[in-house]
Amino acid sequence: MLLQNSAALLVLAAVTLVPLPSFGEDFLPKFIETVPNITVTVGRDALLPCTVEQLKGFKVAWVQVDTQTILTIHKQVITRNPRIALLHNDHRTWHLELKNVQESDRGWYMCQVNTDPMVYQQGYVDVVVPPDIIDRESSGDLTVREGMDVTLTCRAKGHPPPTIVWRREDNKNIVLDAEKSEAAMGAGGVAAGVDEEGSRVVEGEKLTLKKVSRLQMGSYLCIASNGIPPSISKRTHLRVQFPPMAWVPQQLEGAYIGQELTIECHTEAYPKSINYWTNTKGDMIVTGDRYEPIVAETTYKVYMKLRIRQVQPQDFGTFKCVAKNSLGETDGAIKVYEIEPPKSRTNVLTEKEIEVKGEGEGDDVRGEVTPTSNSAHHRDKDRKKFDKYLHPKGINDLIDHLGKTYDPYPGTSRRDRQPTYGKQPDLSSTGCGPPFLAPALVALSLVAATLALLRQL
Repeated sequence: MLLQNSAALLVLAAVTLVPLPSFGEDFLPKFIETVPNITVTVGRDALLPCTVEQLKGFKVAWVQVDTQTILTIHKQVITRNPRIALLHNDHRTWHLELKNVQESDRGWYMCQVNTDPMVYQQGYVDVVVPPDIIDRESSGDLTVREGMDVTLTCRAKGHPPPTIVWRREDNKNIVLDAEKSEAAMGAGGVAAGVDEEGSRVVEGEKLTLKKVSRLQMGSYLCIASNGIPPSISKRTHLRVQFPPMAWVPQQLEGAYIGQELTIECHTEAYPKSINYWTNTKGDMIVTGDRYEPIVAETTYKVYMKLRIRQVQPQDFGTFKCVAKNSLGETDGAIKVYEIEPPKSRTNVLTEKEIEVKGEGEGDDVRGEVTPTSNSAHHRDKDRKKFDKYLHPKGINDLIDHLGKTYDPYPGTSRRDRQPTYGKQPDLSSTGCGPPFLAPALVALSLVAATLALLRQL
């Protein structure tokens, strides 16, 4: 209020040179509305309205209260600031225009009339400024050795004061302490469902990484925002140096002469390493007719492959993948040993197939040997059934089957019967016909017995 009163006194002193008319209170000037508080973004224009009725012979003035500066009196612009203008109309509206607003324009503004006592209205102009990062006070790209502590700094200005957050450009979690993170992972963090320690966003001007590892290598974004668009960010790239290391997925590889073989090796290093293969004699391998080295690189990882198009006897031995950089070197060994070439399937018979083939030759059964054990089994079963047809039951079994249809020894018991070798039985006494019909009757009986057996089967 002290500043406001002082500014008002200055304005009154400026306008008292003109005699003030005397009116009753009912005829004194009145403000139609209050001067509002406004918020404007730096670089834009602002308008402070002031409307007075019954002004008559009184004067209106605008004053910047904070600096005690008279800006306008009546229709005249007093200040030499070219960005300030007065808009008035019909002796009633007296609007103050601020063009291309700057931060120095922030503060209180008073619209007053030189009555006695003085009457006035005032409003506040808040100039907001989008965030801006101060480069000279913020970190640039950094290169550190693995295992060291590192601090990234980001400072920003703006109004209102901006807040700062850190994110990784690849959207991975920010690991603040690599040593603790590795310990947690080693204690079963993956089994517990924790894939990675840390968080995606870290607030504050400073980002401190302890015991930094190669996994923390990458680009970090410092993002400043205060609610006034646009937000702004600064990119800081962190490089972590370490000597090469290598590991081999398959340390033993079997191959036969003439085979095409591919061996693999993985390495990590920063600065980037020089990578190559050596043969069994220790000589560096270059691309040729039989050897094709293949390399795929990422930030600090290298995937090495060696394709051997036709394995030769001199390829049986130890191949090495070598990685070198300014901090050291390492290698990984792969031993290639000889194996028997695979045999053709058409020349291989199973034990069961050989057995079936032998049985077929002994029984004079003609047919092909099938490649499966199941088919051989079914064929063997069919052969045995066929053998039954070729070798029917004995004569005694046929007699039992036929009953009294045929008896070569009538009038005797089976116990007293003696086999007769080399001559046919006498059928004349059976009443079956003359002796010369006996062989035919025997043959017919055998055929009948065979047919009966076939029906039962």
